[in-house]
Parts: sequence; structure tokens; C-alpha cells
Amino acid sequence: MKILYAATRYDYGIPQRGFSFEHYNFYETLIRMGYEVEYFDYVDLHKKHGSIEMSKMLYDRIKDGKPDLLFTFLFTDQFDPAMLKRIKQETSTVTFNWFADDHWRFDSFTRYWADCFSYVSTTDIRSLEKYKAIGYHNVLLTQWGVNHFLYSKIERPMQHDVSFVGQAHGERQKIVRTVRKNGIDMFVKGTHWNLRPWHLYARKIHLLTDSMLDEIINRTRISQEEMIGIFQTSRINLNFTASSQTHFRKQIKGRNFEIPGCGAFQLSEYAEGIDEYLECDKEIVCFSSTPEMIEKIFYYLEHEDERKAIADAGYRRAIHDHTYERRFHDLFHRMGLE
Repeated sequence: MKILYAATRYDYGIPQRGFSFEHYNFYETLIRMGYEVEYFDYVDLHKKHGSIEMSKMLYDRIKDGKPDLLFTFLFTDQFDPAMLKRIKQETSTVTFNWFADDHWRFDSFTRYWADCFSYVSTTDIRSLEKYKAIGYHNVLLTQWGVNHFLYSKIERPMQHDVSFVGQAHGERQKIVRTVRKNGIDMFVKGTHWNLRPWHLYARKIHLLTDSMLDEIINRTRISQEEMIGIFQTSRINLNFTASSQTHFRKQIKGRNFEIPGCGAFQLSEYAEGIDEYLECDKEIVCFSSTPEMIEKIFYYLEHEDERKAIADAGYRRAIHDHTYERRFHDLFHRMGLE
């Protein structure tokens, strides 16, 4: 199958931050699956040419190359929606977008873009009714997964009791402080962990430049390889399921599958539907409050055999059922492409 892959190559479109989540997980999986994949980095092209010209470039690329599938991962409003609809209506290419964060972004974003595509997917089961309400019926329920070509189980000496990799938004800094106050050695990495309120004030009064503030924000950021290494060398990997928009529902995260995909033990904040994908207390351990989380941290640090058994079971389930390879085969089959 010939695929034109339209997504940002770099994290938030910033080359200095390295490759994006979708590049590591979507693009690299599609390549390893053996498809003929052509890259269309629309974020970079949008910066250079603007929305109208970049969207016309996409149309011309499809008219000339005649791919079987246009696979997109929308960021914001870089595309001209009229041109996306022309591609859907005037070409034989099946157009598909993977929508992320429908839990909190459907009403403000997804509802305005869904009809631009032949098919779309969502990871939020509750949003299926929302698609129906706007008259869109080609929505496919799927879920995040793990790129098993990249994430792997390797036996390595443990370096951390408890770790968390992710952004320091919402209540996460407060939770980490509470964990540490209980005498637990917790290792954290990701953007914003060094950011303090006075940094923002210093930027406001021009004591810090934008580049200085960005350096502070990204100082605790790590590479993909480093993140995988932390998963593999931590006795307990924490996962929080609140989005950056903290007043919305908790949601299943990519971490829910990436951590077990490394053969690692996962202690995750509960999100609706997670037990449809991983069996609680057998393949994953969940918590619903900070006190419950701390109690379970102490328990599983002391019960190594149970911890390892759950990690092993989670690994087998993730590799058998929750790879992106399986997700894509299922989606392409439902779109009539396989």
C-alpha cells in the first residue's frame, strides 16, 4: 500500500526538540510494516508557505502520486479545510486522520475538521455519540499503543525506585512533592519540571528572554532513548492520566502501553476503560487518589515477585494486543484497504 504520511516530523514542529511522538510511533511503525510511505511535514511547509499554498502542495502531491491512503495527524489549523474536502471528493485516495484528545478537544477542534476526511479515528469511546450528533459516521474507535519495533524488554540493573516521565502540568508537581515527603525516592523527567513562578515573572519584566525561558523549560527534557531506559530501569513507573486541561476527564495515555511494552511495572492513575485493555492488578496496577498511590508504591517496592509477575504479564499483553502494528492493520481493514 502506498501512503502519503502528513504529520510533523519534529516535536511541536521544533527541530531542536528532536523527533515528534507521531514520528517515533506512527511513521516508524508504518515503515517497519513494509508500506511505501512518503513524508509530508505539513508543519514545516506551513511555516514556509502558509496554509493555502501548503494545502495546495498536498493536493498536487496526491494528484501526481495517487497514494492509496492519506494518513494525517492534525496539530491545529494549519490546513485549508476546503482543500482537504477537495482531496476527499475529487481523488481516489482514502483520507484518514487520527484525532488525539477527543476527551477534551472534540467541541473546540475535532467537530470542525472531521468531515474533511473519509475516515477518522478516536481513542475516546464517549466521543462516538458526539460524532453521531454532528452527522459524521465514519469514525473508528481505536486506542494508543506501543511501537514494539522501538520499545523493548531488556533486563538491566534497576536504578530508580519510582520514576515518572512526562510534563509537569496540572497537579503533577504537587503530587511529586507529596510522594517525596513520604520518604519515597522519586525520579522525574520531562518539560517544565524546573519552571517556577518567578521565572514567568522574570520573563514578564524582561529579565529573561524567550530563549532563556525555553532553556529552563526544556532543561529536564530527555530523549526517546533515555525515556525507554528509565522505563527499563525503574522498579515502579508512574503514569498520570489527567490531560493538560485538568478540568476534563482522565484519559488513557500512550504511556499505558509503552511502559509494559518495555517489560516494566506500571502504577497508573485510573482512567475510564483502561481495564478493557489491561487487566487491573494482573497486567497493570491502578490508583484513584494520591494516598492510594503512595500505599501501593510502598507495597510493590516490598513485594518484588508480585511486581515482576505483573510487569511480565503486562508485557505479554502489550506485545500481543496493543502494538501500533495491530492498531493500523485493524484500522486499514475497516477502511477497506486490507
